Amino acid sequence: MCTIMGFTERFLPKQDRYAALLLYGMVLATCFNGYDAGIMTVILADKQFISYYHIDPNRTGIIASIPWASTGLAQLFVGGTLADKLGRLWALRIAILVTIIGVVIQIVPNTFGILIFGRMITGLGFGCTYIATGLYVSECAPTNLRGSFVGTVTQFGYQLGTLIAFWTGYGMSSYTSPNNIAWRVSNFVQIPIGLLFIAISFWYPESPRWLLEKYPEDPNHALDMLCKIRAKTRDDENVQLEMHELVASRQFRMRYATGYMGLLTDKAMRKRLLYGTYAMALQQFGGIAAVTMYATLIYQSLGWNNGSQALAINGIQAALQLVVVLVNTFSVDRFGRKPLLITGFAIQSLALLVLSSLTTSYPTNDNKAAAVAEVAMFFIVGLTYCWSNGPIPPAIASEVFPQHVRDKAFGLSCLGQTVCLLALTQPWPTFNAQVGGKSYWLLFSLNVTALISVIFILPETKGISLERMDKIFGDVDVVAATEEITNKTQTLQIPEAALTDVKSSASHVEKTPLKVVSD
Repeated sequence: MCTIMGFTERFLPKQDRYAALLLYGMVLATCFNGYDAGIMTVILADKQFISYYHIDPNRTGIIASIPWASTGLAQLFVGGTLADKLGRLWALRIAILVTIIGVVIQIVPNTFGILIFGRMITGLGFGCTYIATGLYVSECAPTNLRGSFVGTVTQFGYQLGTLIAFWTGYGMSSYTSPNNIAWRVSNFVQIPIGLLFIAISFWYPESPRWLLEKYPEDPNHALDMLCKIRAKTRDDENVQLEMHELVASRQFRMRYATGYMGLLTDKAMRKRLLYGTYAMALQQFGGIAAVTMYATLIYQSLGWNNGSQALAINGIQAALQLVVVLVNTFSVDRFGRKPLLITGFAIQSLALLVLSSLTTSYPTNDNKAAAVAEVAMFFIVGLTYCWSNGPIPPAIASEVFPQHVRDKAFGLSCLGQTVCLLALTQPWPTFNAQVGGKSYWLLFSLNVTALISVIFILPETKGISLERMDKIFGDVDVVAATEEITNKTQTLQIPEAALTDVKSSASHVEKTPLKVVSD
């Protein structure tokens, strides 16, 4: 009983139960994205799809990677701007609708060119969804649980989507009549998932941090949303303290340029952008996208090509990965981001070393024991990714930037992920076909490189509020700086009509109390 209560308390903490339920609902958005990636793994091995579009290794690479080209466009210009102008929730709804349009284009009978166009539309929506989801969760999650919430929502939802996709593809694989029905129906199934989230999202409160940034003349609205998310009243000490940090941080940042200008013209912000881009690159630097996207083809190439063996192995792996994601929920805010990344890359490097040795020693797949061990190594790589370098990078990239540049900066940081993904997934089918089992030595080398870089480069962000993140980069702690100014002037400009209930509770934690002034 105690174990069950502890498990429940971790996922639904008493003090933040409403926020937890709210943020876990965002799983549907990332599930929608995960399904798209997962179903293409199955479709690329569908014989009727291969025949319909005359698929060869080069076309396989194009189909798998082309969405990430438009995802990069979203990360550069569209996703951050949409989230800034319309808010996190409306950006998310529009992004999902765009992805649905791309899916519909892929389903209808068409040419290879139209298929690629549909994939590009899907990628555009995918990039915007990823940005808006990451921003919303990081801005609404409690500080002490931010890493677990961001990681769980992004990775658990993604893995849930791939699990549904794999078993949908497996179930449809036996349907060969009418012609091309299996891959079209499999693709269609993701649409209701996206529509369901859009419907649910209208019950969600907007991010209070975005509201304060967008409507500073009415901080009362941001305070109401904060109270709703925390399920507390205005006179709650924790709500007052959090609102204190939001207002103090914003007042200090009023002297800086916002958006792309504030991000690219400020040396300190450029430094953080490098950290954010590097963190997101870690997610795909080890080649997990190539392993995942072509998993069915890889298992077939390793000798698991009788009937639906490869699809079944995929489905089993997806089910295990869904469970293992929850390790991140328990560990990331306890042990920190950096130790888990170091451990994860070390395990993946070791598994890929064994895998590469086996595929090099048995290139013709004539040893059954070696084939089983190879699958086991792939499982270890995939399972480790789900609690390490899968969920942790987006948590880091969404938390290291101040509010006035966060939406644009997070979007640009995601380019690190996209560049690595494109560099590995597009040429992988051709590279693997030419090099064979020795191709996995490349992935081993990349994971070792990532491991070394994390040890020497990555900062630790565990337990630091978004408004106090500056201090780990050697910058001014904007909250402390504002409090120092306030101590000298004895006033922090919070309109009385807007925040009459924000009192000086911060004094209980040795902070300078807020002084309400008249309009």
